[in-house]
Amino acid sequence: NNKLEEQDLENPTSEKEEQVSEELKDQEEAEISPEDLIEKLNEEITSLKDQRLRAIAELENFRKRAEKDQSDALKYGISNFAKEIINIRDNIERAQSSISDEAKNNETIKSVIEGIDLIAQSVVSTFEKIGIKKIESLNEKFDHNLHQAMMEIENEELEPGTIVQELIPGYTLHDRLLRPAMVGVSKKSKKNEDNADKSAPEEIETVIVSPYVSI
Repeated sequence: NNKLEEQDLENPTSEKEEQVSEELKDQEEAEISPEDLIEKLNEEITSLKDQRLRAIAELENFRKRAEKDQSDALKYGISNFAKEIINIRDNIERAQSSISDEAKNNETIKSVIEGIDLIAQSVVSTFEKIGIKKIESLNEKFDHNLHQAMMEIENEELEPGTIVQELIPGYTLHDRLLRPAMVGVSKKSKKNEDNADKSAPEEIETVIVSPYVSI
């Protein structure tokens, strides 16, 4: 009895149960036929192959996402800087447009005007290098993805929704909108709009005023 008690102290109940479980498992494996064992092993091999393929696919997706994130960081990481320099170009263009023909012919300030023109050219060159492109607006069809309508202007010669005035130019950074162009779009006169309502209401185009969209 003392020996049994000592064995019980050395082997707690959990260890005993584990030993019994292992013995039963070994017994069950011994009873499995070779065919069943081969089938079971094949299933395990197939499962491992599937896990391996999924792991490879996940790794490839992670690599592609990392490459895209890195590419986007290089392309669009300067968006805040780009917004600042398009404001600089706006100011330069305002300065150029405010110079009268008389001032341009004045030899005293001619060098100053030439200096402003050189700065403007330098800014345009910088835009091209970093991927900033001006949005073409005049005479184009209104696109709410690129333009923001600020006013409607009656014009009987153009289709409604055609851009007839550019108030503030818009820009893109690569393929993303940096700033929408603020524009005026054409519309039919009230009289013609009423006639169009009676004849062909489905042909009337509605100008959508988009919200300010940025990166």
